[in-house]
Amino acid sequence: MPKPRIAGAFIVLEGADGSGKSTQARRLAALLASKGRKVLHLRDPGSTPLAEAVRSILLDTAHGPVDPAAEACLYFAARAQLAAEVIAPALAEGTVVVCERWTLSTEVYQGAAGGFGAARIRSLERLVVPTPRPDRVFVLDVPEGGGIGRIERPLDRMESKGAGFHGEVAKAYRRLCRGRRGHRLVPAGSEDMVSARIAKLALAATGDA
Repeated sequence: MPKPRIAGAFIVLEGADGSGKSTQARRLAALLASKGRKVLHLRDPGSTPLAEAVRSILLDTAHGPVDPAAEACLYFAARAQLAAEVIAPALAEGTVVVCERWTLSTEVYQGAAGGFGAARIRSLERLVVPTPRPDRVFVLDVPEGGGIGRIERPLDRMESKGAGFHGEVAKAYRRLCRGRRGHRLVPAGSEDMVSARIAKLALAATGDA
């Protein structure tokens, strides 16, 4: 008997800068749409007017060093608005939401690599954005600091934090997703190989395999 199709699902693609999240999110959204799904492709922070304004603050190199606690609060402000304005209503309508980044990014960047503490980030999540929670989180693995070398445009403020910081980001992603329910580390490979791995996992999760 085929696995029943799940009405709506919240799927997050995570990974260090330059890991290919945007490309893989577009591919996954297109695949799910080809299966007859209503799909919404989002990015965090962003995808609402308020969240896009916050994103521009966070990524603007003109702002210089920003305290990790301040960064975390800005990310959660954008995330809370996106969850309430877009994601929760979409899931209620049976839409599959494919989002680039969610709270794991803040655990990694501000919590682990930034020194604010991953546990503090999880406490903020419970307070500010307790729902919706992702059904699946796929973490695109990259060599430590290796993703930055793939970026061909000028680096934004977060991307400009240096090789040491981004090495800590890659290690933190592996550590924090290990053994966590619904989280899978996707090994590095060619664009097509990574797409195939994500597709297999996502289609099984939504009942479209």
